[in-house]
Amino acid sequence: MLPTTVAKSRMITALLLPLLTLALNPPLLAQTQALRLINEYPATSVTAAADLQFAASVKQLAGGTLAIDTQQETQNPFKGSAQVGAVSDGKVEMATLFAGIVGASDPFFLLSSLPFTVSSFDQARALASCAQPAAEQHLRKLNAHLLYVTPWPPSGIWSATPLTGLAALRALRIRTYDENSRAVFEQVGAQSVNLPFSAVPAKLAAGELNAVLSSGDGGAGNRLWEQLRNFSAVSYSIPLSYTVINQDVWQQLKPEQQAILTEAAQRTAAGSWSSVKDRIAGNYSRMRDHKMTLDLAPAQEIQDSLRNAAKNQVSAWQQKANAADIVGLCLKGKTDNE
Repeated sequence: MLPTTVAKSRMITALLLPLLTLALNPPLLAQTQALRLINEYPATSVTAAADLQFAASVKQLAGGTLAIDTQQETQNPFKGSAQVGAVSDGKVEMATLFAGIVGASDPFFLLSSLPFTVSSFDQARALASCAQPAAEQHLRKLNAHLLYVTPWPPSGIWSATPLTGLAALRALRIRTYDENSRAVFEQVGAQSVNLPFSAVPAKLAAGELNAVLSSGDGGAGNRLWEQLRNFSAVSYSIPLSYTVINQDVWQQLKPEQQAILTEAAQRTAAGSWSSVKDRIAGNYSRMRDHKMTLDLAPAQEIQDSLRNAAKNQVSAWQQKANAADIVGLCLKGKTDNE
């Protein structure tokens, strides 16, 4: 028989051990579940800012049980189209994907960036809303669930020299952001290459590009004014970015966690659409502060040349994407390409 003091000591240890284990390893429900959200754009861009708002809303709603770890620009280990595979395969839980990037996997997603298809944020929002059920179906094929979309300010042309006419347009070596924009600029006689935004700085530094198709927002976030001193507001398109979560991860979440993400996503989308107009003025102000030249009324021959090329490309996209139904339903003859 053990001495009384030893027996008591062991009894106390046996009683305290479960409490100590519980303190060091609290129940799963009390732990914070972290979900990674990747985005290759810098934190000052409209989509990265939306992601930060989303993360803050989740933190507020979840009370510490759910958290979003935003990995932006250089923190994001995946670039370009690799981001689509990363979220589809579950290498990351969530991603904010520019429409042109998703469009490389499924051309349906180039709908929002069709050239000269919408001319206002109201039209862009109506198109996004109308197409959302179809977008959700297409995302399921990529093993993804849609949380929210973020609109970009209108795409313009950043260039090393002013775009004064057709000769200057044809002299561009321009980064474009999807297959449609690459083809449009090729048709007008420019050299164009479809590149993710993360690849742009190195190409500019090497002298391989002298122009970039991007919004004032995206370009300002990456300080394109260091090489490209001119911006032509051709209002090429008002594209979207899609923030998605891996479908398997989504289904494994508890209903209350899904509800938190859905509510935070709705808040983020509403805030993005309501604030995007203000970003244009802010971007133009920053660009002027950095001694850029802004052409807010580009030459008519430049606009006509781009729009004529766009007509052919929109028709080609519609056939490739098998999108006659969605075009008929959501565009309803309001495009400039008829």
